[in-house]
Amino acid sequence: MARGDQLGRLPVRAEDRTGYERGKFRHWIDADHDGCNARAEVLKAEAVIAPEQGSGCVLSGGEW
Repeated sequence: MARGDQLGRLPVRAEDRTGYERGKFRHWIDADHDGCNARAEVLKAEAVIAPEQGSGCVLSGGEW
């Protein structure tokens, strides 16, 4: 079976956020305690041109 055929067979449903609580998903933590959360770490790692890092790990500039 071709890949396109397989994708077309996947069910698509409307989004349902019943029971969702953002506080239960702490994915932007600072695991290495360097002042930058996971989002900032990924932005720095994936940048083609690195952003400037200011106080509190505030990022500015950069290109992805």
